[in-house]
Amino acid sequence: MKNVYDVHIHASPSLFERWGDARQTAAACQKAGYAGIVLKAHHGSTVEIASMVNQQSDMDVFGGVVLNYFVGGLNPYAVDACCALGGKVVWLPTIHADAHKPLGRFDFQEPSTTKFPEKGIRILSKNGLTDAMYEILDILDGKKVVLATGHVSAQEAIALVREVKQRRYDIRVLINHVLFYTPDMDEEDIETLKDPGVWFEISHLTQKIHAASMDRLIRMIQGHPDANWVMVSDAGQKGNPPPQALKQFRYQLTSRHISDQTIEKMMIHNPRRLLY
Repeated sequence: MKNVYDVHIHASPSLFERWGDARQTAAACQKAGYAGIVLKAHHGSTVEIASMVNQQSDMDVFGGVVLNYFVGGLNPYAVDACCALGGKVVWLPTIHADAHKPLGRFDFQEPSTTKFPEKGIRILSKNGLTDAMYEILDILDGKKVVLATGHVSAQEAIALVREVKQRRYDIRVLINHVLFYTPDMDEEDIETLKDPGVWFEISHLTQKIHAASMDRLIRMIQGHPDANWVMVSDAGQKGNPPPQALKQFRYQLTSRHISDQTIEKMMIHNPRRLLY
């Protein structure tokens, strides 16, 4: 686990019960030999707490902002602030995305909030992306800040990447947990999206909650060896510490004949190119 990155980790404070707080989580990852992590929170920004923890850490600790209703949804001002404060990732809506069901919660995990939306957030309008989405792309253009797709649908993610390419935006796009309940991508989607500026996230949590089979994941990796795969834990839930989750995920893949060279690309080289 030396020099690996995990670009999708949850820690408290959070709307959901977590294994540890940001300092505890970073310390556990540093002890395991990580080179860097990205802290994510469905309620909004982790930029501030990540910055403080980073000052006390020997590895890189990054944060970002998730564009759920808690920060006003597709809010260009929230994106602008994230970039100005040194954020590394802007996530499109997650638990408030129109494609996410049930809205505001998970089947396997309940939040501490009591207010849930009746309508989810979409990044598409009748004529393409929403105006707010284009504003966000304009802000991110040319910055070393990752645009992650959150829990938007496969259709929305494909439309987003198409616009980024056609309008020649200089933006790194990360397709979050491709086999999770949403976006639940298939191999044709991966083929459509493959590009030097697009990374594809595969997560331990997806397998842990049986959102997709390991056989399906293996077929996807082996069928698209030229895709920019990034292994993540998406861990931090109670009883699911990130270092152990990522270690178990590595074992699951190597035991199914994914080579050490491929694992190294997915845990070290690809995420490093994404972040820096």
